[in-house]
Amino acid sequence: MQKEISESTSAIGKRGELVKIFKNGNLMAVTDERGVIDCESEKASGLYLEDTRFISRMTLKASIYLKRLHVDFSWDRIEARYLGRSRPDVSNFDIFLSETLRVEGNTLYAEVTVRNYSLEEVQLTFDYEISCAFEDIFTIRGENDAYSGLETSRTVSASSLNSLEYESDFEKDVIENSLPSLSLKLRPGQSGTASGKLRLSKVVKKEEIFKDMLSERPVGNLQFTRNVNQIGEREIGDLKILMIPTVYGDFPGAGLPWYATVFGRDSLIFGLQTVDLLPEITRNILKIHSLLQSCEEETHSEAQPGKIVHETRLNELSLSGRLPFERYYGTIDATLLFIMLSHRYYRQTGDLDFIKFIEKNTIAAAKWIDEYADPDNDGYVEFAPSGGGLVNQGWKDSADSVNFADGRLAEPPLALVEVQGYLYDAFKCLEKLMVLFDKREMASLYASKAATLKINFNRDFWLENESYFATALDKNKTPVDSITSNPGHCLMTGIVDEDKADALADRLFSEDMYTGWGIRTLSSKMKRYNPFSYHNGSVWPHDNSLIMLGLISYGFSEKTKRLASDLLRAKEKYRDNRLPELFSGLSSSETAGSLLEYPASCSPQLWSIGTLFVISSVVAPDLD
Repeated sequence: MQKEISESTSAIGKRGELVKIFKNGNLMAVTDERGVIDCESEKASGLYLEDTRFISRMTLKASIYLKRLHVDFSWDRIEARYLGRSRPDVSNFDIFLSETLRVEGNTLYAEVTVRNYSLEEVQLTFDYEISCAFEDIFTIRGENDAYSGLETSRTVSASSLNSLEYESDFEKDVIENSLPSLSLKLRPGQSGTASGKLRLSKVVKKEEIFKDMLSERPVGNLQFTRNVNQIGEREIGDLKILMIPTVYGDFPGAGLPWYATVFGRDSLIFGLQTVDLLPEITRNILKIHSLLQSCEEETHSEAQPGKIVHETRLNELSLSGRLPFERYYGTIDATLLFIMLSHRYYRQTGDLDFIKFIEKNTIAAAKWIDEYADPDNDGYVEFAPSGGGLVNQGWKDSADSVNFADGRLAEPPLALVEVQGYLYDAFKCLEKLMVLFDKREMASLYASKAATLKINFNRDFWLENESYFATALDKNKTPVDSITSNPGHCLMTGIVDEDKADALADRLFSEDMYTGWGIRTLSSKMKRYNPFSYHNGSVWPHDNSLIMLGLISYGFSEKTKRLASDLLRAKEKYRDNRLPELFSGLSSSETAGSLLEYPASCSPQLWSIGTLFVISSVVAPDLD
C-alpha cells in the first residue's frame, strides 16, 4: 500500500497570504507554504496557464512513509527533501529523497533522486498522483461560483495518464504528461534518479491577438542601466516571476496569483517607476499596449477608438463573453499614462525610431482624449460605466472608493482629481511629442490646453475650508470633499499651483493621513474610513511612490526621505521582506509598532516592486 508523503497531519488554512509561487514563463505553480500543490490545504494551489487552473493537486506517493524535511523556494523552482525508513522497525532514518520541481515556459519539470543509507538492499516505488480540473480563475477566486469548468475533477496516477483534454466552444486545454515514476532496488549506498515533465497548452478557438503574442520560452535576463540600491536578488526574482514572455519581449504581469496577465494601469505605472533603470521593459510595455489599443467602439468591453486596454484575460468566462475581460477597456487613466510613459521613454533613451514607430498610436490616444474622454466638454476627463465591468475606473476601482466626507457615494460621471493631473501631464507630453512628429500646430494646441487646464483645475478642485484638493467632481460638478491620497499624484504631474503645494504636502503627513508606515488612501476623519478596507484607509506602496515622485519634484526632500524610510521599515516587517500590494492603515502608535497585513494582498505585486525602484532612484543615496 502506498502512503502519501507528508510532513504533518495538521491542516493549513485556506489563506491567500500563505501561498508560495514559482514561475518562469506563462505556467504558474502555486503551493501552500510547505511547497505542497494541493487545493485542499491551500485554496489557490495548482498549476495555472492563461487564467485556467489545469492541475489542482500534484502529490508524490511512495511505498514507504517519508517525512518532509526541508523545502527551498526560488523564483522558478522548489527543492524538497525527505527522510524515510527502509523498514518500519528501523529506528533511524536511512532513506533520503530529494525532489525538484522547476518551471520553464509552459512546462513543469520534475526530478526525483533517492539514496539508500541502510545496510540492506531496499525496493522502493514512487509515482505522482494528480487531480485535473480545468477551472476558471474567477471561480477559484470565488467570484463566479456558478461556473466550475468540468462537472467533476479527475484524480489519476500520473503513470496511467499520457494526456488529458478539456474542450469547449471557446478553448481547448491540454495536459501532456510524462512525470517520473519509478520502481527500483537500491543496494546500500546506491542512488536512483528519475525525471519527467508536465506540459500545459491552450488553444483559443477564435482570433485573439493577445493569445497570439504569447511565447512558450522562459523569461529573459533583466537589463539594468546601472546598479540599483534597494533591489536585491529577491526583487529581481519577483520581477522575473511576474514577467509574461511574448514574441515582442517580456511584459510585466500585475501581481500573483490572481493577476498574472496584462493590466494597463499597473504596467504603465511600473514603467513610470522604472523607466530610468529598465528602459527595455518600458519599450515592451509601450509596444504591447500599442498592439492592444482599441480601434472600435463596443459597449460590453467599454472599448473606444484610441483607448488603451485595462485588462486581458484568456479564461473561459471571458472568452465566452459572460465576463467582459477578454480585452477590457474600462479604465479612465491608462490612455493618459501611455502618453506620459511614451515621452518619458524618449526623454530617457533618445530612441526616436521607436517613438516614430508608435506615432499613430500616440495620435490615436490623443484623439481619444479629444473625442471620447470629455463628453460634456467641460475640460475634464471623466467616466461613467457603460458595460458589465467596473463601476469606478480610476486606480481605486472598488465600488465604494469615491465618497464624500459624510460617507455618501459620489454619482458618475466622475472627474477624478489624479486623472486631471495625468491629463495635464499628457498634454505637456503631447506638446513635446508633436514637435518630434513635425506637427507644430498640434504642439501649440496641447500647450494651450495644458495651461487652461491648470488654471481651471486649481480653481474647481480646491477645497478652501480644507486647504486641500477634492477627490473628484461628481455628475453635478460638485467637489467630492473626502480627504484622500489621490491629490498627492498631482504633484508628480506639475498641475498643482506653487501656492497650494505646501498645504497639500502638509496634509498628506498629518495625523489623519499618515500612519508611520505610509500615507493612507482615506483620512481617518472620514465617515467611510476603515483601515482594513481595500481603498478607504489602507496604505498602498505604489500610491505612496507616485506621491514621492511629486514631493521631490516640488522640493519636499525631507518629506520624501521620511516616506521612503518608513516604507522600507514596513517592508522589513514582512517575513518574506516584500512590500505587498497594500497593508492596513492602522498607525504604528495604534499597534505598538506592529504593522498589520491586509489578508488578501497580492505578493509579489508589480507596482509595489516598482516602489523600491522609485526609492532607489530619488532618495536612496541620501538614506543610510
